[in-house]
Amino acid sequence: MEKHQIILKSKPIEYQITYKNMKNIRIKIEEGIIQVSAPYHTPIIYIEELIINNQDKLLALLNQYIPYYQYNDQGFVYIFNQYYTIIERDIGKNQCSFHDDKLYVYTSHIQKCIEDTLKDILKNYIQERIIYYLSYEYDLPMPIIQIKKYKGRWGSCYYKNNKVSFNLSLVHLSKDLIDYVIIHELTHFLYPNHSKQFYREIEKHMPDYKQRIQRLKEEHV
Repeated sequence: MEKHQIILKSKPIEYQITYKNMKNIRIKIEEGIIQVSAPYHTPIIYIEELIINNQDKLLALLNQYIPYYQYNDQGFVYIFNQYYTIIERDIGKNQCSFHDDKLYVYTSHIQKCIEDTLKDILKNYIQERIIYYLSYEYDLPMPIIQIKKYKGRWGSCYYKNNKVSFNLSLVHLSKDLIDYVIIHELTHFLYPNHSKQFYREIEKHMPDYKQRIQRLKEEHV
């Protein structure tokens, strides 16, 4: 990975390039930084020309970027779109507790402790919602539920293995957006593609799914 700087609207902006075996240049915002994936030996001038041509969109995304967490004492974390202040009380236990809008962490290993807690919170919520949807919306067997860290997707359906996997980052979002991802992955058990039938099926269960998709696009994985 290479780090570079470019001037956009009179402001110095950092961007990072990763060269890969690919045909086209791809640009995205990840953790508040412009990330460029480019074919090997692509000249910098071509990459920067593409960034400048898309600078309005990129700057808008950078300006609206809000981190989901800052894992340190007096830091913060969003859980289901609610802000919690992190308070460290190190007594050597990998354990967290909630008090109003405070999250107490009883170990110096703050990130691990919180992420372990978030995995449980998210899995419990998703399991609860899937049970509901299978009871009232879908005639499907209960799938295996997995929580993982993904860099570029919110979830995956492994229909041959009766398994669904969800991005841990979902725990930071509002529940109605999480519900869309759940419906999306459950529908893949019926249509393992993104055909018109697939989205018609989603619409049966979630008529406002297009609005939720648009809002989900404004979030970062």
